[in-house]
Amino acid sequence: MKIGVYTNLNKDSDSATAKKFLSILQQKGVSYKFYSDRKMESDTHEKLRELTDGVDVLVAFGGDGTMLNIAPYCAVKNIPMLGVNLGHIGFLTEVNADRLEECADRLLSGDYFCEKRSMISVENGDNAFIALNEVVLAKTDNSNICSIAVDIDGVRADKVRADGVMVSTPTGSTGYSLSCNGSILSPDLDALIINAICPHSLHFCPMVISDNCRVDLSSDSNDLRLTIDGKIISFVEDPQKITIKKCDHAATFIRFEKSSFYSKLIKKLAYWGE
Repeated sequence: MKIGVYTNLNKDSDSATAKKFLSILQQKGVSYKFYSDRKMESDTHEKLRELTDGVDVLVAFGGDGTMLNIAPYCAVKNIPMLGVNLGHIGFLTEVNADRLEECADRLLSGDYFCEKRSMISVENGDNAFIALNEVVLAKTDNSNICSIAVDIDGVRADKVRADGVMVSTPTGSTGYSLSCNGSILSPDLDALIINAICPHSLHFCPMVISDNCRVDLSSDSNDLRLTIDGKIISFVEDPQKITIKKCDHAATFIRFEKSSFYSKLIKKLAYWGE
């Protein structure tokens, strides 16, 4: 087995936790590749492509944002990911940093199972991207609102006046969409959520649709931004159409325990900010 190891230096100062894990792998004679970065540096995309070449699994040190960053690179190569939580909520991670020895032993023995999470593909002109959580088309200046048309399979479903519109996966339903009063979806559902950000409307409410549908977002407003999984991808100065549909690739998460999604939900989100 060859293990890829990635650490987020914003969560793992000087790669201290990741280096403990690398030391364990060395003691066990395991081959590995290692990469660390801070806030997705300019050469990160190429480095992550290199890191995911020829590895059997990838172990990531960070939080949910770290898992979102690496998910597209692993998904296209069908590489399972194990998240070690160094963040706050840790919805997508599996273990804390006090279980590094156990992680190595269970990976080597195959004592784990894999959980698939659906992803969405996003087309913006000639550019294409993959998202695990959500895609957002929104105004650059939040002091103004924009008008965004929502088409589902070529049929106009709504035209929303709001700060923006997002399309979310079930995995993303516990993220930004939840903050905008969107429904929480079980991750095994084949569905998408279309949700508005601060809608200036009495009629709009989040829509849950089949993930076999194609969603087109278009606007005659200027100065929009396209954000995918929390990262600003581009600033759209001229009106363009954004097309979202289910991706052919899925994110694969390594799990050690069969825990209920709902018990994890209340454990991770029922907190008061202590």
